Amino acid sequence: MSATLLPTRFLRIDWNNHDSATNIEKPRNSQRQTVKKSKKELCSAGQEIASQQPIFRKSSGWTSGTIINSSSPSPDFFTHKILRSLQDFFRFTSPVEQNLISASLPVVVVHRDQSNYEMWVNNSLVATLPTERAAKSMQQRLTNLAKLPNLDANQLRPALVDGIPALMAGNRFLWGIEKQISNRFHKTGELLAIEWINNLRSAFKAPTLTLVEGQKEMYGVSPSSRKLSGLASWYGGYFHGRLTANGEIYNQDELTVAHKTLPFNTYLQVKNLHSGKSVIVRVNDRGPYIEPRSLDLSRIAARCLGSEIAGVVPYEAVILQSSQPKMTLKASTLTKAKPKPVRQLALVSEF
Repeated sequence: MSATLLPTRFLRIDWNNHDSATNIEKPRNSQRQTVKKSKKELCSAGQEIASQQPIFRKSSGWTSGTIINSSSPSPDFFTHKILRSLQDFFRFTSPVEQNLISASLPVVVVHRDQSNYEMWVNNSLVATLPTERAAKSMQQRLTNLAKLPNLDANQLRPALVDGIPALMAGNRFLWGIEKQISNRFHKTGELLAIEWINNLRSAFKAPTLTLVEGQKEMYGVSPSSRKLSGLASWYGGYFHGRLTANGEIYNQDELTVAHKTLPFNTYLQVKNLHSGKSVIVRVNDRGPYIEPRSLDLSRIAARCLGSEIAGVVPYEAVILQSSQPKMTLKASTLTKAKPKPVRQLALVSEF
């Protein structure tokens, strides 16, 4: 006859306590560990530039933090309690043991510290949100997504919904990235949306999108036959926060460009002929006025092209045209639209 010994702490579980948080082991080493930046992070600064920029560090696993479960107790409530207690006692670290936990909780929120709620799907980090309320809301939507019997992860895509960068499952709205979230990362919401969609696609074993593929999906554009070429420079700090020619406030961390004559809000797919990198930018300003330059990129656009250090590079660009209707969550927007809108509107539903 064999016996299994359980810790006395396991026998003292408060089965009536519906507290949704489970503490995870904190590293024994009190020193802060250096965490590598995600390989999926788009347009990241070079080492010499990154050292001067505030970086939001991501954690690489569940080794420290608190699991937050927003769902109410279910018939397998005792199973969840036992799994969490065993996890806390044995301090699971191997992938197999983590899979045991994630099988019960496929979509998990891990609270690392103040204003740092990580969203994990199938043991993959998808996104980081600043509040518990936002994290639980996103967790519920992703849980509903994961429950779909015929989920096609290839339909996960970024988009602009009412002008806000968003995560979409086909034509259904998953999550919008508001300014306060993108400002926290010191990065445009468009780039975050593509990164998070790629993380989500990876979690469901689907191929990720390139930067330009993600941007085409987001902006609903396709190439036209019109092209241009020349030298591209970039402008940043001195103009940051000033008015652009179309009345917007210039933000060096948004994917925009200045051109002397192209209509405002024209999208260009620009390729750096030295690095081979490409990015899509929107015209919102006039310039440059130093010959023979013909494009003046924002700083983040230059970073995406790998031209931030060089400053001026030869380029080729394709003028893009609208190929999909704009998307909205507001039915009232459709009724208020002009009889013959320049670009058609499509109503999407929330997930």
